[in-house]
Amino acid sequence: MAGKDEWPVASGDYVLGKESSYVAVLIVGRGAVEVPPELYRIKGILKTENIGLEKVIMNVVSNPRLRVLVLCGKEEFGHFPGAALHALMENGVDEHRRIRNTRSAIPFLCDLSLQAIERFREQVELVDIMDDTTPQEIAAYDPIYEFEPESRDRLERTLRSLAERSYEPYPGEGLLVGSNGLTGDGGSIARQMHLASDDFISPMLRLPSEGLNTDMGMIVVSQEFGVLLEPLQGRMITVPSVELALRMRSYLMGV
Repeated sequence: MAGKDEWPVASGDYVLGKESSYVAVLIVGRGAVEVPPELYRIKGILKTENIGLEKVIMNVVSNPRLRVLVLCGKEEFGHFPGAALHALMENGVDEHRRIRNTRSAIPFLCDLSLQAIERFREQVELVDIMDDTTPQEIAAYDPIYEFEPESRDRLERTLRSLAERSYEPYPGEGLLVGSNGLTGDGGSIARQMHLASDDFISPMLRLPSEGLNTDMGMIVVSQEFGVLLEPLQGRMITVPSVELALRMRSYLMGV
C-alpha cells in the first residue's frame, strides 16, 4: 500500500493536472482528449465495471480534495462501466458487493470495503456528459478513439464552469485501501483476467456435454498470492483478485 504522500495510490492510465483542483475527469472506454491540465486534478480512463472502477474509487477516497467526478466518453457494450458507475452512485452494493440494478456483466467490487464504497458515494458529485450514442461491441482489441470536437468542447466548458465553483475538501483524512488486486499495472491485470477466462471456458468447449460438470468449484490455493486450481483441467492459475475470478467463473459457466 502506498504511503500517505504517494498519490494516486492505485496504478492506471491517467495524467495529473493542477494539484489544488477538486475535479477528476473519467473517460469511459478508450477515449483520448486533451483539455487544459489546470482544469482537473486527474484525468483517466474507465474500461471495466469491477477492477477498473475499484481503482477509481481507491484513488478518489484517498484524496479528500476530489469532490467532483466528470464522466465523459462513450459507453462500452458488455462491461457498461458508465452504467455501473451511475448504478453505484444511485443504488450502492448488496451484501456481496455487487452493484445493484445495473446491466453490467460482472459488477462486483470485491477488493474494496463497504466503508470505501460508501465514502466514494458521499465524497464526489457525479457530472455526466457522456456521448449519447448506442454502445457498440468492441471488434478490435483496445481501440483508441479521439473525442469529436463538440465532445471535447463540451468537456472543457464543463470543467471551466466547475472551476468557478467553491468546494471544501471532504472532512477527515484520505482513506487508504490496501489490495493486491488493485496495485498492479492495468494492462497486466487485464491480461491475467483474460487468461483466467480462457482457462474457465476452454474445458467447456472440449468436453462432451455429458462429461461436463459445471458445479465443480474452484480450489483456492492461496488467497494472498491469488493462486487457484481449476478443477476441470487440473491447472494452477494466478489472478489479481481471487473473489472476482470466482464471480467471473460463475458468470461464464452459468452457475
